Amino acid sequence: MANIGIIGAGISGLTLASVLKNKGYQVRVFERGHQPGGAMKTSCSPDGWISEWGPNTIVESSGRIQKLIALAGLEQARIYPSSLTKKRYIVKNGQAMAVPDSLPRLLRTSLLSRSAKWRLFKEPFLRRGRDTDQETVAGFVRRRLGEEFLKWPIDALVGGIYAGDPEKLSLKYAFPRLSLLEKQHGSLLIGQIRGGVRRPPGSDEIPRDKAPIFSFEKGMQMLPDALADQLGGAIHYNHPVHSVACEHPSSGNQPVWIIRSPNDDTQWTFDAIVYAGNAWNIKQTSFPDAIQREISLLETIPHPPVSTITLGYRKRDIQHPLDGFGMLIPGIESFPILGTLFTSSLFPNRAPDTDHVTLTTYIGGMRQPEVALKEESDQIGLVHKSLTQLLGAKKEPVFSSFIFHQHAIPQYHSEIGHVFETLTQLEANHPGLFFCGNYRSGISVGDSINAAFDLASDIITKIPLSS
Repeated sequence: MANIGIIGAGISGLTLASVLKNKGYQVRVFERGHQPGGAMKTSCSPDGWISEWGPNTIVESSGRIQKLIALAGLEQARIYPSSLTKKRYIVKNGQAMAVPDSLPRLLRTSLLSRSAKWRLFKEPFLRRGRDTDQETVAGFVRRRLGEEFLKWPIDALVGGIYAGDPEKLSLKYAFPRLSLLEKQHGSLLIGQIRGGVRRPPGSDEIPRDKAPIFSFEKGMQMLPDALADQLGGAIHYNHPVHSVACEHPSSGNQPVWIIRSPNDDTQWTFDAIVYAGNAWNIKQTSFPDAIQREISLLETIPHPPVSTITLGYRKRDIQHPLDGFGMLIPGIESFPILGTLFTSSLFPNRAPDTDHVTLTTYIGGMRQPEVALKEESDQIGLVHKSLTQLLGAKKEPVFSSFIFHQHAIPQYHSEIGHVFETLTQLEANHPGLFFCGNYRSGISVGDSINAAFDLASDIITKIPLSS
């Protein structure tokens, strides 16, 4: 039976291990921490507050995500937000303004000036740009939509998704669907009217504007916990991988991969190994010299610090109706926060009762990394002050949760294409070596799940079950 070693028990590693085990492969997962899931953790206070360390939702962007939920046995544990939370807010001139969701509302909104709206309607008549890895999100938006569109909606969106800087992110890799809309249709607006990005035949992808969003009754951690329970003893916790070696049998058969951990004297051998850990942490594992020289490129991917701050208030102490998903703040507004999710509007059980509300706010990122390095009390104070100005918080919060991520979201910078090409070449040159994680195939939970399914199919093709 083919034996696969997986380094890292985040959602990528857990998904891959679960799919391969379900197909009959023998898997072992090595996790340096004491629990599965990476940043996908949930805290539940004794008095009923639920707060997430990392992602708050999953976009059901493919049928493979549905398959994973079924594999984990969590179909009945999924919860979906109410239709009221489809509304999004963006801050402009110190006020949270609803994002228009239709053409009539777009024409009436004060979020964009008349000239910006006119520029938007001229977009279908602009020429296509050159297909290049080097074009940044900011360069693309200026070219097709103009400076004002960049400063408000797009800068806010990039801050909310990547905690990033649109001047530094690669359009092709950070927002591939925008790049494909222009490539396939010649226009963003025309592309949306025609149904978005054309999907290949047989694809189970669900268009993002139609894909449902969900979480779980007791928070996001339910998913990695359920997957880990099914994997059982196949996961080795508190087992950092010290080194990876490769031996080539003289008979010319498939190479043998060897994993060693400093925690014991055991030497583990595999038909293939997958690095599903963090890009910024790969220096903790040594690889054969020919691989080590190339793999060090992963360390060049920026991972800015981000703090996740969850505050609970009495509902009567918040003047805003919180009738939406949340609000995003562009950098031009000069607030010390990136955005806030209206968490208890999304999922009511995130607060102890209907008399309280939960708000999850993010600080730092590429925009203001120094703010995420302040003392916890200072950051909570900055968040409360911002929520007082933007949402009318009249009194101090009655609950707080603070999580600091020194290395948060990987930034798909303008040179990231070279990193991806290097990983692909390493896999081609070293049969049985694979890479999987949010540093490669998209940063969302759904992206990581889809990429893990794709990699499982690749491994099944290249490493026969009878190896």
